[in-house]
Amino acid sequence: MIQRILTPTDNSGPSVRAIEQATEIAKSSDATIHALSVIPEMTRGSKAQEEWDERVTDALAKAREIANREGLEYEEARRNGPVAREIVDCAEEHDVDLIVMGTHGRSGLHRYLVGSVTQRTIETSPIPVVTVPPEE
Repeated sequence: MIQRILTPTDNSGPSVRAIEQATEIAKSSDATIHALSVIPEMTRGSKAQEEWDERVTDALAKAREIANREGLEYEEARRNGPVAREIVDCAEEHDVDLIVMGTHGRSGLHRYLVGSVTQRTIETSPIPVVTVPPEE
């Protein structure tokens, strides 16, 4: 039975869709939603830090709103560091049963150069990961 679901969020469309999917799964098993927002380790400087702090605050507020609307138990965390590693570490620390995360649908050169947080999470997570594709 699924009791705890981690859903990483950056307030992008795909991450909001993932939160909505996670809440649907959580409703069927009365699971707790754990929302996580990570400030990437490459963020340096006060201006960039302020922008990321605001983005994280907004992302967690949106996740909280969705979980509360559905009447689900909700916990949240914010972290700094390599995003995929922080997702997996948080999932292990909170003994989650499932990670639900969005994909941005990038391909080609952009994906090769930037990489995919979702892909790195899938490759390194001992916990099942459900991916939610972007809207068409």
